[in-house]
Amino acid sequence: MNFVAIDVETANQDNSSICQIGLATFKDGVLVDKWESLIDPETYFSYTNIGIHGITEDQIIGAPKFYQVHEELKRRMEHKFAVHHMPFDKSAINNVCSKYGLEHINTYWLDSAKVVRRTWTQFSKRGYGLANISNYLGIRFMHHNALEDAIAAGKVCVEACKINGTNIRGCAEFIASPSKTKYYRK
Repeated sequence: MNFVAIDVETANQDNSSICQIGLATFKDGVLVDKWESLIDPETYFSYTNIGIHGITEDQIIGAPKFYQVHEELKRRMEHKFAVHHMPFDKSAINNVCSKYGLEHINTYWLDSAKVVRRTWTQFSKRGYGLANISNYLGIRFMHHNALEDAIAAGKVCVEACKINGTNIRGCAEFIASPSKTKYYRK
């Protein structure tokens, strides 16, 4: 079960204003590598977003711009399954690539929130946020830190795959098939 998990934090409501990226690499369902970077989003920081993740303009002084880490992300993500929790992270990565005129990263996106909703019936309609499902599974992490969130999303998928007796590809195929409406676990 090999995949990467990614999470981003943004400076403001524009989801291309990435100010932190975290990437966790899993091999055979085990966390084997971590990569994170603060990013200079080249824009302002809103008080709302600072209140969520605690990252300020002072902290990103000297940090690379997104286009400077793009090749590193491609190297780590290209042609792999990339787990993210909710659509925000996928959208942010695609939008920041467009913002800088960069090639979109060719990866197989898998939303762990959808995996949660199809794996545990009690979370099919609500309660499938990363903090809630991590708490349910006993996964401890610091929420709204990009690397910690990425690791947690990866661990959630590993647990779902164990329960479902499948791997990441199997989860992705099941999620992509709207005709399969039953849950893995009742």
